Amino acid sequence: MAGAAALSGTPEGLGRGDPEEAHGRRCREHGDRVAELFCRRCRRCVCALCPVLGAHRGHPVCLVLEEAARVQNLTQECLMQLASKKQQQVGNITQIEDAAEKLKAHAESSKTWLTGKFTELRLLLDEEEALAKKFIDKNTQLALQVYREQIESCGEQINVMNSLSDKVWSISQERNPIQLLQEYMAAEQQIQQQLSLGELCHPMPLSFEPVKSLFKGLVDAMQSLLQTPLDVRLKEGKSPCDQPWVLYSPGAF
Repeated sequence: MAGAAALSGTPEGLGRGDPEEAHGRRCREHGDRVAELFCRRCRRCVCALCPVLGAHRGHPVCLVLEEAARVQNLTQECLMQLASKKQQQVGNITQIEDAAEKLKAHAESSKTWLTGKFTELRLLLDEEEALAKKFIDKNTQLALQVYREQIESCGEQINVMNSLSDKVWSISQERNPIQLLQEYMAAEQQIQQQLSLGELCHPMPLSFEPVKSLFKGLVDAMQSLLQTPLDVRLKEGKSPCDQPWVLYSPGAF
């Protein structure tokens, strides 16, 4: 009678004690009795004798239907957290893609700036301009590769969460409380690993200001030197070797 009373309070969506279903819920230790309780220490469905006379004596127990209802609540909370975490990863992808576009624009503007400065010294520095642009392109591609890998990583996380969401949803739809508990316990470790929110992804910024600064200093130094008439420089003994820009080594890139 106690088992029947417990089954009458079954939450909506769980089994209501069909004879065939009850047969599948027999106690492992006392096969002639229905496993209507859940041992919280051993995480196993047991009958009413187990916590009194059986191997689960003194263990904390509750009704199977109570535990099943608790697990269903956990699955709903899990689904909500997974959805929030997935949205966070989508936001990460948006930030990374935005950073990649800004980096591309920055790279192009930096190369345009370099072209303008190298025009003043075209005959002497054509090769340096090409090398500087290759430097920018190389580092831009390296940074973009990192961004692509970050995007792929976020996408993989989303795939994992989608797969786990499907699994959790399937568990939440299980009508047999024993089967629901078994499936949830089998997936519990994976669920716990995904419950914490992931870290926000901040793409590492990349600037080509040092390149621009180097060549601007070179041009300014040369202009300053060449503004002085040649005969005056010769009288004063000024040599190109005395200028700061000679510290620059051609082919440094």
